Amino acid sequence: MQFQQLTKLPTNARVGVVGGGISGLFFTYFLGKLRPDVHITLMDPNHGRPGGWINSWQTNDKSGKDIMIERGPRTLRGVSDGTVLMIDALEQHGQADKIKCIEKTAKANKKFLLDPNSHLIQVPDSWNSLGKFYSNPISKGLATSILFEWARAKKIGEEDESVAQLIKRRFGKSNLGDNIMSAIYNGIYADDIATLSAKKVSANLFKDEQNYGSTLKAALAKWWKQIGSKDFNSPKLSPVLQKYKENFGKNGDGILKLSKKLKEYPMLSFSGGLSVVPNTIATALKSMPNVLIMDEKVTKLGLKNNKLQLELSSKNVVTSKDFDHVRFSLTPNYIQNIITKDINPSLNDKLQKIKYNTVLLVNFYLPGKDVITEKYHSFGYLIPNSNPNPEKLLGVIFDSVIEQSAKALFSTSTNSTSAVKQTYTKLTAMVGGHLLNDAAGNTLIPDEKTAISQVKNALRKHLNIATEDLDAGLWVYTVAKDCLPRFSVGYQDLAESIEEEVIKDYNGQVSFGGMAFARGPGVPDVVTDSMLDAIKLK
Repeated sequence: MQFQQLTKLPTNARVGVVGGGISGLFFTYFLGKLRPDVHITLMDPNHGRPGGWINSWQTNDKSGKDIMIERGPRTLRGVSDGTVLMIDALEQHGQADKIKCIEKTAKANKKFLLDPNSHLIQVPDSWNSLGKFYSNPISKGLATSILFEWARAKKIGEEDESVAQLIKRRFGKSNLGDNIMSAIYNGIYADDIATLSAKKVSANLFKDEQNYGSTLKAALAKWWKQIGSKDFNSPKLSPVLQKYKENFGKNGDGILKLSKKLKEYPMLSFSGGLSVVPNTIATALKSMPNVLIMDEKVTKLGLKNNKLQLELSSKNVVTSKDFDHVRFSLTPNYIQNIITKDINPSLNDKLQKIKYNTVLLVNFYLPGKDVITEKYHSFGYLIPNSNPNPEKLLGVIFDSVIEQSAKALFSTSTNSTSAVKQTYTKLTAMVGGHLLNDAAGNTLIPDEKTAISQVKNALRKHLNIATEDLDAGLWVYTVAKDCLPRFSVGYQDLAESIEEEVIKDYNGQVSFGGMAFARGPGVPDVVTDSMLDAIKLK
């Protein structure tokens, strides 16, 4: 989602960026390069380190050995424009040797689902795995649902509905949603397909039905159009990367080459963890003469004589600063406490309508032993609604398989792909999300001991890991409170109305970044939006 009426910055303008997560960092980075005359102050009131929810935590195992635990996101999609922007920035700042790739044939590119009987079944990637998948209870009704999708009536009108409703209408049954799609949305949004907005999180399916009457018809039409396109064998820069080239003086052939290279890989990882990305950008910002980084807490936004005023608090001392533009890269629940109600009470009311999910990350590390059965070596597994799931797991990521599958992306990298691989187990259980919410909307967060005990139970049941191995490893518990907005039915209209009011009330001088207002749910999406909005202010 993009702002269309942001006011261009005057010469020597002052810009305040609130939030030092990946969105705020890259917005500051892009704007600082586009407008060297603009003075940018980056304020991070919630985290003492760059990157927000990205947290590659350096610690020690029980023997004192250095290890890295990902307490947040860990990989990037290779096919995304936002990933191209990030990788190009890392290359520019001498971090090419930290970038790794996962090949399509790697074990880490395999994925599993947990079937209704708590057995792991591989998502098909071959004829053999396809046969096993279709003989599993998880695929009940799948074939007929897909085969007759084209014949089902098109929905009249563009009114929003839940993902579950969309799937049931288009595919005739709830099986596909309960057994497969719910697992995918658990992994991406930590939310329930019964409440998730189809218009927001299944936009392609939603639009395909509107435009073609059927998702299968849409797929065929798009495939035929692609085959007949003159660019089919001569790819060109996407609109986003074209803007990057034009506004940042990039070599188009070089960016296209990088984009094509990244599309060869389903995902990227990094030596030292994903925190390499925000740490690199934070270091770059410190060397930019037009950027100032502060750790003051932002408590209030006001508007006086067409100037934005931010009230800052540090060590019980309150000060204020004037800005020509303020960028909020925080979740709306923080923003609603900063924007004053006297300018527009309805704006605060709308911000308060956005609710959040909390995700618990439970990490496990065991040196010297691989307790993940070889046939299950993969990225990990997700858990659908059809599984009883008393432990409230969303999914499990096999970090050690990802790390051992990763290879250097660039041939000049000093990371040897032939290095001796260590034997160990590292995994992350994602717990909770919508499963922690009760009927009244309260989030019930288990304590560390309870959460770890539940994950141990699940790993014993799903992977047959012995109790003595689970007890011998290191456990790390992280509460990512309110980390994901709940994109409930009607969210798109709500977010658009919030944007319209912000633009109107603050004369196009306030903008929002971050996942709540981004085009997609991933790190690359918020980076893309940061660049596009920075260009609008240029």
